[in-house]
Amino acid sequence: MTDRAKLLSKSNFLLGGDCQVKLKYFKSGYPSVDESNSYLEFFADGGFMVEALARALFPSGLWIQPNAGETPESATARMLESPGDGVWFEPTFVVDGLLIRADILQRIGTTWRLIEVKAASFNSLEEPNPFRGKRGGILSGWRDYLLDIAFQTHVLEMAYPKMRVEPELCLVDKSKTCLEEAIFNKVELHSDNDPGSSGPRATYTGDHQAFAKQHFLGFLNVRTEVDELAAEVSAQSKRLLEIVADPTIAITPPIGNHCRDCEYRNIHRQPDGFAQCWGELATGMPHIVDLFRADLLADEHGIKGNGIASLIGSGVSKLVDIPTKMIDTTKSTGRRQITQLECTISGNEYLDPLLRAELEACEYPLHFVDFETSRLAVPYHKGMQPYEQIAFQFSCHTIAHKGATELQHREWINVEDAYPSFDFVRALRDAIGDTGTMIVWSDFEQSTLKDIRVQMDRYKLGDAKLAAWIDALVPDRKNAGRVQDLLELCSLHYYHPKMGRSVSIKYVLPAIWGSNSYLWCDPWFAKYFRESLDGALDPYEALSGESSDSEKETTVDAVRDGIGAMRTYQEMMYGLSRGDAKHRAVVKKMLLQYCQLDTAAMVIIWKHWVTMLGAG
Repeated sequence: MTDRAKLLSKSNFLLGGDCQVKLKYFKSGYPSVDESNSYLEFFADGGFMVEALARALFPSGLWIQPNAGETPESATARMLESPGDGVWFEPTFVVDGLLIRADILQRIGTTWRLIEVKAASFNSLEEPNPFRGKRGGILSGWRDYLLDIAFQTHVLEMAYPKMRVEPELCLVDKSKTCLEEAIFNKVELHSDNDPGSSGPRATYTGDHQAFAKQHFLGFLNVRTEVDELAAEVSAQSKRLLEIVADPTIAITPPIGNHCRDCEYRNIHRQPDGFAQCWGELATGMPHIVDLFRADLLADEHGIKGNGIASLIGSGVSKLVDIPTKMIDTTKSTGRRQITQLECTISGNEYLDPLLRAELEACEYPLHFVDFETSRLAVPYHKGMQPYEQIAFQFSCHTIAHKGATELQHREWINVEDAYPSFDFVRALRDAIGDTGTMIVWSDFEQSTLKDIRVQMDRYKLGDAKLAAWIDALVPDRKNAGRVQDLLELCSLHYYHPKMGRSVSIKYVLPAIWGSNSYLWCDPWFAKYFRESLDGALDPYEALSGESSDSEKETTVDAVRDGIGAMRTYQEMMYGLSRGDAKHRAVVKKMLLQYCQLDTAAMVIIWKHWVTMLGAG
């Protein structure tokens, strides 16, 4: 039997194309920070629904079903031996150490129609060929998708040299609308324990003939693009096969600013891939790649973007050793870099005195608000287009007036199989009313409300008062609206050394929380305090999961970020346990506790600022 660890799959191919050293570490079993919940990953972009709908267009299609003791590739060979035309789902091929599993394969005479289904979208009315730029080259945003199908084409042509392969990408066409009611609710998941299965299987349970007449999928032939990439794919496959055959092979790592977010960095376990790549230059703490917008750093000759390479060449890896002459202080980016450098050296936080006036200009009551949303490829109801956003949850902490001793909290979440956005915005109006400032972290909440406002007109909601309320709310405070973005204030007026290069609330909160013990016993925030060896645990890390207490005894992991919230919500709504009331109740609890912490985090940051500045 083939040693599958010695095979180069298409995911390995794409990983190695990004960085050959990453493939080496992956095949060597190095620990990484990219160890997410694979089941929740399944819901990342609604791709499982798109795949189910694409398969629904081939009603005669057959799933590859391995018999006992049979590998997926041998089952594929057996089932494809049947003569004549046909369609197969998830056929697997292994040729000369290369492994692919195709989404859909159709045989028409001596031609293979190879279909890769992606949840990515395009607009057929505006983009007849979305893969090409104005100058005719392949756009970077589509490159990985095209390399994926090009790799599959390469392997299939090796397996069947006498057959012609016509590769296609099946994408979501955003120019089309859904003409069948509640189509998203007609995709069901099923457990799949077949050998080689990549996860649960999704099937479309609606009217296949009706869907075939009005579907919103586009099948784009990419033979030209695949031919353009063919030589690169062939050569790269050969190089990567050498790594797969011997992961101990010596490779000179191409270190640089791109290593900042490598999954083999900051793992605090051995072996440490980042340390091996950078050698003696890995020890800088904080590291030069952790400088805010390090990609814009200039070298000693003033060439922008070449700064990190110059520092590496000079043997510099510590952020505090970056010469200030490399930073352009005439630009806002450079001023932020200088602030980070100075605060890292001193160990002190920076509060711009101008921040006080900004905080005092906010009108009470102060409503600290956070939204959770989802964009599904499959529309929610008749007449909607793919990838329209829905808002399914909000949390709101309110400080009624200056000197208030009570912190009020309101929240709303949708757990029903229904389009929620209009009920969401009505509940938000009830929560924050017509007065005060809506305080957010980023402009995401404003853009979400603008989307809902457009949907109100598009779907003729007919609620003029609600529309006027949104119109009055969404502008910035300085533009006669009611919204104040704390992220903007943080970017302009605040820095803490423990924030590193980021202004994400997931970095700002633990920096402030861990350094200011007076917040731990504040009655508004005491419930978030958990002691750690360093004093106080990051409140997001302190969130805990919970058993669903159902017959399946499943445990729902704590939600700790917005992407996790979206995926957890989609799993609750469309996953294998969507009919399990106890499971849904626990997921609801996890979502509520996360969103509540997001708004509490803003209050914590705000209170620290006003305390330090004497504002408020």
